Amino acid sequence: MELVQNFRWFENGEVQDMVIAGGKVVWRGASGTGPTATLAKSLNGATIAPGFIDNHCHIIASGIDLGRLNLTGLDSHEAVLAALRDRNLSEPDGWLLAVQYDQNRYAGGHLTRAELDQISSARPILLRHFNGHASVANSAALEIANVTAETPDPEGGAYRRDASGAPDGVLLEAAHERVWGFVPDPSVEGMADAIIRAGESMAGYGITIACDMQTGRPDLLSELKAYTLALENGCPIDLRLVIQWGAMFGRRAAAPEVIQEHIAAFEATGRGRVVGIKIFADGAIGSATAAIYGAYEGAEPEHGTWSGQLMYAPEKLKAMTLTAHDAGYAVSVHAIGDYAADLVMDAFEATGEPSRHRIEHIMLMSDAQIERLSKIGCAATMQPEFLHRFGHAYLRNLGAERTAKLKRFRSVLDAGIPLSLSSDRPIVPGDPRLAIRTASHRPAGFDATENLTPTEAIFAHTVEAANCLGDTGRFGTLQPGSDARYVLVDDLL
Repeated sequence: MELVQNFRWFENGEVQDMVIAGGKVVWRGASGTGPTATLAKSLNGATIAPGFIDNHCHIIASGIDLGRLNLTGLDSHEAVLAALRDRNLSEPDGWLLAVQYDQNRYAGGHLTRAELDQISSARPILLRHFNGHASVANSAALEIANVTAETPDPEGGAYRRDASGAPDGVLLEAAHERVWGFVPDPSVEGMADAIIRAGESMAGYGITIACDMQTGRPDLLSELKAYTLALENGCPIDLRLVIQWGAMFGRRAAAPEVIQEHIAAFEATGRGRVVGIKIFADGAIGSATAAIYGAYEGAEPEHGTWSGQLMYAPEKLKAMTLTAHDAGYAVSVHAIGDYAADLVMDAFEATGEPSRHRIEHIMLMSDAQIERLSKIGCAATMQPEFLHRFGHAYLRNLGAERTAKLKRFRSVLDAGIPLSLSSDRPIVPGDPRLAIRTASHRPAGFDATENLTPTEAIFAHTVEAANCLGDTGRFGTLQPGSDARYVLVDDLL
């Protein structure tokens, strides 16, 4: 047994020691009162917390994106096109894929396929929006995806069109998903390598366990094989998976017994577990597709009393939630807009056991909705880094008053709602320290009365994040029997 001594515990500042064996905590308590153990390290009074937990991210996508053209910081059409031109010359083969595209930063708004065709009209080009709910395609990409002027908008999405009715390259929600579906999938080995790269990146931030929140988007069985292989090949973090509803219950899903065989192999590693089912209710604010009451800034309501896009009709959302619930799974539903949040709460209540489930993001919520969510009893997960990275987009699309009230950390916590913090990487880099600082010191333009204390924010990124994954006592506590990895947090307090 090894002794880590003379540190302060983040929740109360008490000077403590900790005894560790086999990567697990054996004992933690007041300094000098524990069992005999070999001294491994003295922390000289530094404050520690359990290793961070990211319970809402996209692991394979994060690893793959590390090798794609990143448009972060570019602020004009010309700058984006210059970066694409350089990448096209240096890496001329296959699809040209870029991430962190943000039309809110460009004076001309969205680029179009005509501009991308200046780079190449023969090589497929796709720019993925920072929020993952939209993209821009050139003519070659649209041709590969069989998108023409006659192609109808898919349910839950749209091809933006020019004056002649032809798609102009801007793809929203399901239209974005459809075209990206033609990008060649990596091999199982390629996905496993991406998982390990993402795991190494997250471990560098002090993250000990992460949950992929959309497993099975291209192919569930291949992804399960890749996650299993990644753990067998030394992925440095433990993994949890939430499977996309369609991959488990949709028309193209594999036979249930085959899926369960692959899940069993993944969980047999001892470091992986499937923890739920994912459903999308709406889009995102940055692309003006989140389902909100009223209208987006400078526009009229699109659907009578609300605007944005729903992925499914309300009754279908209820039916999908009930299917997963009846199969024994916890359900995590993406709901960014306040209109979508009400529909998700309706769906959770229809199960009869709403507290089993999670609502993801809830960026826009009224007092009455927070009270309702508290009565329902389900957990909520938020991503503070969004406020730091995307405030300009929120201000542009919602105006100052609504933007100030986005992500009401304090109100949610004070209402007794189990609140965890996460990243949604690769939408953002996924630095837990920045998330904790943002949750406790909201940026200018966001209501400071919604701040958490630093201690509360750390708790939400450790203890509560573990609770959401069913890992209470296994991670996020440094209690006897839990994972023994820790982080220094004096800079956060």
